[in-house]
Amino acid sequence: MIRREAYLPEFDWVIKAYFAVSSYWTDEIMAELWKAGASEEEMYKSYVSLMSGNLDEGICFTGDYSRTSVLVVAKTSSAAEFYNSTTHEFCHLAAQIAQCIGVNPAGEEVAYMVGEMARDFYPSIKHLLCDGCRRGKHKVHRH
Repeated sequence: MIRREAYLPEFDWVIKAYFAVSSYWTDEIMAELWKAGASEEEMYKSYVSLMSGNLDEGICFTGDYSRTSVLVVAKTSSAAEFYNSTTHEFCHLAAQIAQCIGVNPAGEEVAYMVGEMARDFYPSIKHLLCDGCRRGKHKVHRH
């Protein structure tokens, strides 16, 4: 599991991200969701998803009062599915933040936000974007 935090200074927003997650990390992620302001219903749905151990899934929650988002990408079946799940959750995250701060979700600010997320998390997750790297056939530098 990869745990990273990013800060978007232009929006004063914190993103707590978890990649390649298994059910082992459920308690830690649930605590972060609670701190971010998730409701009981959101907590329950997230718990069920995390404990399922299903591949190719994700969770995204944004707390408007806490100005914190929690992004989770479960373990995936392939590099393509990791890319799919990650971009899917980035889109949810950007739309949720846009709604909280009152900007157009189809505007340039949101597109730049997604780009910043991709750039900021890339060094930590790049090895998950290559099937050979995932199988240990290529050597990559991990942060």
